[in-house]
Amino acid sequence: MTDRDRALADVVALARAHQLSFDEIAAALGQPPAPRPDSRWRDVIVSVLGVLGGTFVFAGVGVFIALQWDDMNPAARVVVTLGSGVAALVLAVLGSRDARFAKAITPLLLMAGALEPTGMMVAFDEFGSGGDWRLAVLTVCGTMALQFAGVFAKLWRSAPLFLAVLFAVAFFWTAFEILDLDGTLAEIVLGASIVLAAIGIGRTPHRDITGPWYFVGAAALLHGTFDALERTPLDIVFLLAAAGVVYLSVLVRSRALLAVGTLAVLAYTAWFTGEHFAESIGWPLALIAFGLFMIGLSALAFRIDRDYVRPHPAGPPSPAP
Repeated sequence: MTDRDRALADVVALARAHQLSFDEIAAALGQPPAPRPDSRWRDVIVSVLGVLGGTFVFAGVGVFIALQWDDMNPAARVVVTLGSGVAALVLAVLGSRDARFAKAITPLLLMAGALEPTGMMVAFDEFGSGGDWRLAVLTVCGTMALQFAGVFAKLWRSAPLFLAVLFAVAFFWTAFEILDLDGTLAEIVLGASIVLAAIGIGRTPHRDITGPWYFVGAAALLHGTFDALERTPLDIVFLLAAAGVVYLSVLVRSRALLAVGTLAVLAYTAWFTGEHFAESIGWPLALIAFGLFMIGLSALAFRIDRDYVRPHPAGPPSPAP
């Protein structure tokens, strides 16, 4: 018997002598106890009921507003939209103080994120005196971004952080529109900013919301880059930018970046082939070569995802073949 086996036998003997449970031993070792089947199903049921409950509440509010809209005066329209959103936000903040309502917080925040800006735009429409509608959108998006940033600082949850980033992106996009900034430059700047913000968020416990932002940011960045370089002597630089996105996907382990970078390489290859080889006799051969290239690139993307992007379970490295 090895020293390890003797130590394990001593642990078992001590556990039986002092009637220690597995959960108590796991807690002492700093590991979460294994979920029991009944508790797991209970958590699933609670989550499903919470999401369905929030959905039905939101649907009920929406149907009520739609049915009564024509009969409401301007003040009532503002109260029923903006007021409902504020009420949902307050309930979410209050519910965070009680673990029993934890599953309802995210649906309530999403309701607030939909109803509050709607109510603010209704207020501008009903009581405003005209002017540039973009200024109203700028005001609404800026207010909502600051509000959800404050809620995130209070609750430290992913949902308000996601909404804060969403309204911040809308704020800066509207600001670029008001400043008449070139659309291509605005797309590049905003796309790069979103990717950098997602990288920063990915280093926090809220990394679960980075997937959509990686996708949107990289797509905007590459689309703007292509518009800037299209039909110029430097259009090949776009291929380097797309390859850079694929490389970045390995560094940050993001499938969204990998998908965008791979699709960008394929799209550029198709565009380049159509621009320079569409009228040549070798066009069918170019199509075949392009198809083989796509197959090879898809295999490469799958291998990158398997070996570098997809997280691997912790454990000792396998021996080299």
